[in-house]
Amino acid sequence: MKKILRVLILAGLFGIVSDAQTGIAKAQAMFIYNFSRLIEWPASYKTGSFIVGVLGAGEIVSELESYTTGKRVGAQQIVVKQYRSPAEVEKCHILFVTFTKTKTLGEMVNLLRNKSTLIITEKNGAVGQGSAINFVLVGDRLKFEISQGNATRYGIKYSSKLTEMAYKSY
Repeated sequence: MKKILRVLILAGLFGIVSDAQTGIAKAQAMFIYNFSRLIEWPASYKTGSFIVGVLGAGEIVSELESYTTGKRVGAQQIVVKQYRSPAEVEKCHILFVTFTKTKTLGEMVNLLRNKSTLIITEKNGAVGQGSAINFVLVGDRLKFEISQGNATRYGIKYSSKLTEMAYKSY
């Protein structure tokens, strides 16, 4: 009987963790979409589809697909692409690097150096490694920090509203 009770408790806890992760992924998807509306990309990035790439796996992919279905950035239709490794990453407007792929951030920064790609991460200290925007949990709330220097380095101009909304700005 005790074994069954332990299994049920553990199953409940994992369900809570899973729900929390889904909630975070949903909030990240909403943030990412809103970031896309507050950033000015070069003219060469204003044709074709608006590509949001995800390096790694997780709930964020399905949440982005769900949240952006039927939405546009300007006249561009939003397309979400998932990449398993840095070598797969193509031209994209936004690249979200999942926590488990942050170890490849240096490689991504080098690969995207001459491209106007907004790199977004979710690991403490990632702004110092080249991310332009990094998600952080403050208490139980999802917030973000932004690096103007990193954004500028990628040729990205963003609205001052983004800086005002940031938890921290560097």
